[in-house]
Amino acid sequence: MLLGAGCDAAGGATSAPRPPSSVAPKAAGAHAPAPSASSSLATPTRSPEPGIVIRGGGRNVVAGRHGVVTSVESQATRAGIGILERGGNAVDAAVAVAFALAVTHPSAGNLGGGGFMLVSRDDGVTAIDFRESAPAKLPRARFDRMIASGGAGPDSVAVPGTPAGLCLAQERFGRLTLAEVIEPAIDLARRGYVVGARQALALEWSWLILRQNPAFLARFARPGTRDPVAAGTRLTQPKLAKTLASIAERGRAGFYEGAVAASVLDSLGRGRLMTPDDLTSYRAKTREPLRFWYRGLEVVTMPPPSAGGVALALTLSMLETERAHTAPPDSALAVHLLVEAAKRAHAERRFGVVDPDVLGPGELEARVRRWTSPNSLLSEHPIVRGQAVRSERIHPLFTPPREDENTTHFSVVDAAGMAVSCTVTLSASFGAKLIADDSGVILNNAVASFSIAGDNLPTGGRRTVSSMAPTLVFADQKLVLVLGSPGGDTIPNTITQVLRNIVDRGMTLDAAVDAPRIHHGFIPDQIRLERPLAPPLRRELEQMGHRFAPHRSRIGDANSILLDGATAHAYADRREGGLALAAKPRKPPKPTTSPAE
Repeated sequence: MLLGAGCDAAGGATSAPRPPSSVAPKAAGAHAPAPSASSSLATPTRSPEPGIVIRGGGRNVVAGRHGVVTSVESQATRAGIGILERGGNAVDAAVAVAFALAVTHPSAGNLGGGGFMLVSRDDGVTAIDFRESAPAKLPRARFDRMIASGGAGPDSVAVPGTPAGLCLAQERFGRLTLAEVIEPAIDLARRGYVVGARQALALEWSWLILRQNPAFLARFARPGTRDPVAAGTRLTQPKLAKTLASIAERGRAGFYEGAVAASVLDSLGRGRLMTPDDLTSYRAKTREPLRFWYRGLEVVTMPPPSAGGVALALTLSMLETERAHTAPPDSALAVHLLVEAAKRAHAERRFGVVDPDVLGPGELEARVRRWTSPNSLLSEHPIVRGQAVRSERIHPLFTPPREDENTTHFSVVDAAGMAVSCTVTLSASFGAKLIADDSGVILNNAVASFSIAGDNLPTGGRRTVSSMAPTLVFADQKLVLVLGSPGGDTIPNTITQVLRNIVDRGMTLDAAVDAPRIHHGFIPDQIRLERPLAPPLRRELEQMGHRFAPHRSRIGDANSILLDGATAHAYADRREGGLALAAKPRKPPKPTTSPAE
C-alpha cells in the first residue's frame, strides 16, 4: 500500500503484482514493470460482501468482446477503436485517443497540459503521472500576482506533461509503434475534423477572452469574422499536425527539444519563467497506485500528486465504516452521510496532499496509512447522524483559488482484458488562453492550481496536486469497473456515486452514470445539486443544518466501462455528449495460393 518512487522514461515501472491473466506485454517482457518495493505489503485477498451483485451494462451501453472505448468526443473514440481493430492493445488505443483529443477537444484535450493514467495488465496496475510541474525559477511574488489577475497568462503556464506521459505509456506497454498510434490525430489535424456541439459550446463560453489572442482568432473564428466557429464546421490545424508528426518521429524529444520547444518558450514572452532546461528535464513518472477496500472490492486509484484519489479513498472508507449502504436510497440519512464523509475527505484533499517527491519515505508511508484508514479522520471529527458539522469545525477555513472543472476522462479495454483509465487537463478551459503559435500547442494554466495554504504551495520544480482520479475496481482479483471523470473537486464525489450506484444499489452501468449527482467539496460549505430534491427531503436536510448552493449545475462526465466476464460494457456520459463504441473482430488474413495451384 506504499506509494513507490517515480522513474523517468528510461527507468523501471513500479506496480503492484496481480495474479496472471491472458494479457501480454509489448514484447515478451521487454517493458514489463519491475516488482514494487512495497509488493510485500500489498492488501490481502478479499471477496465482495454477500449480496453484492454487479449487473451488466444496461440497455443504452455498447458491449463487445473485442475491446471498447468511451470518451467525450466521437472522432477521438473512433481513433481508438480503429487502433484496436488494427491489432493494437488498450494502451495503443488510449494513446491514440489522447492525441486525437488534443485536436478535436481543444478545451481540455492537449499536448500542452498534463494528466494521470492507470494501466491494468496481468502483472499489475501501473500509475503513470504526467502532471505538469512548476518552472524551476517560480517566485512566490509572481505567483501571487498571477492569481490576483485571474490565474491565466504566461506566469500560469507549467511545464507540459502530456507528451512525455503518452510516450512513456506507449514505450512501456504499447504493441504498435508511436507513429502508428499518432497517425489518426495527425490525419484529423491535417485533413480536418468536424467541430462537435460540446466543443463549439466550450469555444463560445471562453470566446470573450480567446478572441483577444490573434492565434485563437486565426484557428477558431469563422472566416471573415471575430465570432467562434459553429458546430459542424470542418477545421484544419496544419501547425498542430506538424507538431504531432515531430512527436511521432522523435518521441518525447519531438516536443521537449527543437522547434516545438522553442515555440512553447517564445509564446511566453521575454520575461518568461520557463527555461529550455525546464522542458528537457521534465519526465513522466510511474508510481505505486493507491489501494483500498470498499465492501470487499479492491479499489485502485491514482496516488499523489492526485489529491482526488486520496479524497476518493477517504470518502468510500468512511462510508463503509458508517454502513452508509444500509441507509434507504435517496433518504436524508443517505445524503447526509455522503456529504459529511465528503467534507472530511475534501479537507484532507485541500490541505494534506503534496507532490510525493518532496516527502521522505517515512512521511509518505504515514500519510498513506492515514488516507487508507477511515478512523484517522472519523476519530478527529466524528460524523453525527442527524446533524451537519460546519466545515470550519473540521479544518481552519480559508478562501482558496477556485479549481477549474475543464478536464476530460476516457476509458479503454481491449479483447485480452488490458484496461486504461486516463484523465487529462489544461486546468482551466483552454488553459492559460495562450497558443504557441508556430506549433499550435494550447498551453495549460496549471501553476494556478497551487494553493495559498496547506501543503500544495507554489514551489519551483514541484508538481502541483490535482483532483483527477482515474480508478479501477476489482472483485475477486478480476477487473470489473474502469472509472473516472472530469470536474475539478467534483471528481472524487462523481466516482464515489457511480461506484456506489453499481455496488450498493445494483444499478446497471448506464443507470449508475445517468443518475443525478450531488457534491460537497468542503469549501464552500454548501451542497451542490444537479436536480432539485423532493421538498420534504430538502427540508429534512436543512433541519440537520445543511445548506444548498443557489444554482444547479452539471457535475462530472463519467465515461466508464463495466466488465462482465469476457464482455466489456462501455457508456458515454450524456452530460457532455460523448461516444462509446465496441471494436469489431479482426478479420483473419485471406489465404494465399501459389501459382502452381
